[in-house]
Amino acid sequence: MRSLIFAPAALVAIFVGSLVLSGQGNQPSPQAPSSSTPTFRSSAEAVQVTAMVTDARGEVVKGLTEADFEVLENGVVQPITTFSEVNIPIQRAVDVGPETDVLGNDRPDGRLYLIALDEVAPENALKARHFLREFIEDQFGPNDTAAIVLIGRGLSTSGQEFTSNRRLLLEAIDKFSGGFGDDPLNARNKMGTFRDLMEFMAKLPGPRKVMIMVSEGIGADATDLVDYRGGVLSISGEDFQQAVSAATRGNVAIYPIDPRGLDPAIGGAGVGNDLRALAAVTGGFAVTNSNGFKAAFERIVQENSSYYMLGFNSSNEKRNARYVNVTVRVRRPGLQVRSVNGYVAPRGTEKVAKGTGTPTTLPAVWSAAQSPLTTSGVPMKVFAAPFKRTEGKDATIAIALEINVSRLNLVESDGAYRGDLEIIFAVTDAAKRRHQPIRHRATLSLKPETYEQVKLTGLRVISQLALPKGSYQLRVAAGQATLAGSVAYDLRVPDFADDLSMSGVSVTSRYARRTVTFSPDKTINVALPGPPITERDFGRDDALTLFFEVYENRRKAHTIDLTTQLRKDSGVVMVTMTTQRKAAETKQATVHQFSPSLSLEDLPAGRYSLRLEARSSLDKNNKVTRDVPFRVH
Repeated sequence: MRSLIFAPAALVAIFVGSLVLSGQGNQPSPQAPSSSTPTFRSSAEAVQVTAMVTDARGEVVKGLTEADFEVLENGVVQPITTFSEVNIPIQRAVDVGPETDVLGNDRPDGRLYLIALDEVAPENALKARHFLREFIEDQFGPNDTAAIVLIGRGLSTSGQEFTSNRRLLLEAIDKFSGGFGDDPLNARNKMGTFRDLMEFMAKLPGPRKVMIMVSEGIGADATDLVDYRGGVLSISGEDFQQAVSAATRGNVAIYPIDPRGLDPAIGGAGVGNDLRALAAVTGGFAVTNSNGFKAAFERIVQENSSYYMLGFNSSNEKRNARYVNVTVRVRRPGLQVRSVNGYVAPRGTEKVAKGTGTPTTLPAVWSAAQSPLTTSGVPMKVFAAPFKRTEGKDATIAIALEINVSRLNLVESDGAYRGDLEIIFAVTDAAKRRHQPIRHRATLSLKPETYEQVKLTGLRVISQLALPKGSYQLRVAAGQATLAGSVAYDLRVPDFADDLSMSGVSVTSRYARRTVTFSPDKTINVALPGPPITERDFGRDDALTLFFEVYENRRKAHTIDLTTQLRKDSGVVMVTMTTQRKAAETKQATVHQFSPSLSLEDLPAGRYSLRLEARSSLDKNNKVTRDVPFRVH
């Protein structure tokens, strides 16, 4: 591997007498500490319900308070323990140029969707792909988050972890093919998967969760759970009961959609009843024997944009799987409220998590790293870029993490601001396999002048991972024992064994060294002209320098032509720069390093991108490109 360390002397100079680090380095993370409990418990003690309130004209009513509501459980008024009003703007994500290469956790709340794909006929899978694509392209908001899962059989690499990236969601949708026949054993396995999904969704923090289920029928009637009075159930029946119990107590609304659409041949009595019953019990609605998919998605978005969240502690202590009636009332006259009519109590003995001994991982940081969602708490931004190694098949992933230190609750003591900082990198690959997490632990000791600086500019941490080619989700968590934040970062590592390939692109700027920077790694094996930054919003007095590599694996003599274009967000090319590198015949693959710079002083305020395009003289028809979006203010 090339041992190319950026500006080591500058790093040392920053921290002499300013920052003390202890216990730093790459350390495999231990098992989860026993104190990391989920937000929603699986018992019936805590119940959350959603209330949508409209006036006589059907218009959504906003601005109500807790005093305007009343919650009854089995006819008995229950004290409201938590209350919040949720108002999420309905807006379509607008394409403003290339995808950002930096992700943060400071954006507004959005809607949360789980798109579950059941086994359907191949021709109906094609229909589903069409209307799901329209949903993502037209109805999916810029702050929304979604995941795609298969309920039945399929490739392990199908689906998509929770993301706000529309391109990745569309790619996962396009893989849906259906095509499996009836199999009683698989039907039982599907119900177990359904239960796992509902229990997983119920534990997610945040407001109402939405499951869009594409299915031709689930083979179970949720109204039977409302009428259940005890008795032995089949294994799949128990799974279904527990799934609906988790959904109704964990505020998961299910919207089943039959992809067959309007078809007189399947319009017999009872068709779609199981889907409609499941929707009714969980607070959603079903789309069966209808082609009104677009209108249905518009309604789903509207229903999950403005509502009230009400929580109460259930007085029902029986774990008997019986249905518990819940009524939500609004005290103001002339208003109507729509909510679920109750929940299914859990069954069996409540499982108690076993302790894992004295935890060595800070509880809040571990919990944030395990969350499939980006979490707030400690604001941060993350950038990651893959680079080819000279040895082995893995790539080096250079990571820049910038943290808002003012939220770390550092304590002033003996003339310095002190406190622990822990960082965890958790990686999940496309087959849903979790890699061994890596953690860094540091004891911060900042002099007052350094502390004032990092409050303004943040604290930058430079680290690295090694991963083979493929698609991943990198979950970066940072914080202290009681407060942490995380970012879910989607990452693709190219196949650097291809004839021609390009690394990721790091960005540094004239003012990058104003941000206090440290690395918990002993060596950073990437050559950089300055510390990689997560900032993509610059003043006109700044200047940018990029760093990336182009790899030509054919060992013949060749030239690499690099074209760098400055573009407006509309795609209009403003400036074009060209560079050429020559390489003689060699016994090893060649590595071409580029560091183009750009002064921003003549650019009007606005959004821009830099398009990098490399071609080899050995194959002029083949090219590799990267785009770096940024903004000038």
